[in-house]
Amino acid sequence: MFKLSDRMQAVYDHLIPGEPVWDFCCDHGYLGLSAYRSGRFPEVHFVDQVPHIISALKERFEQKHQKYEQDQRAFFWAQSGESLTHKVSGTVVIIGVGTHTIADIMRGIHEKNSSFIKRYIISTHNYEEKLDAFFDEFDPFKSSFQFTKFCNVPENGRVRKLLIFDKI
Repeated sequence: MFKLSDRMQAVYDHLIPGEPVWDFCCDHGYLGLSAYRSGRFPEVHFVDQVPHIISALKERFEQKHQKYEQDQRAFFWAQSGESLTHKVSGTVVIIGVGTHTIADIMRGIHEKNSSFIKRYIISTHNYEEKLDAFFDEFDPFKSSFQFTKFCNVPENGRVRKLLIFDKI
């Protein structure tokens, strides 16, 4: 396993075992790779709009992490989260990006997938008050999900908010 940062470990600790994991804006993929290697999640989806990030991650995964004997699958999506057309289910993680990106992704996936998603784990890099306002105003989300947990996680001299919303 990887040594996850405190924030990534807090996210990992709130993934729902037995459910798929969707790691949006996955960057290096440490969270998803840790989820895959644990064997606790049937599917792990890595999503990033930068094709070379996904390509390098997939190559590293195939060389070092893929386990053929497990009933687990990993998927790699080189596209923006908001344009994803595949069914999204289980736990959705969107962290390490700005509020605008989080809002775009959530608008893009929520409408067609809200009945399949069980949990959102969200953490923004900026404008936390705008993220709060987005959740207050995004009526389709409010009618399907409830805020269930809030964590403050120290990271690089800052404190990041981790928000968890569960299906009603």
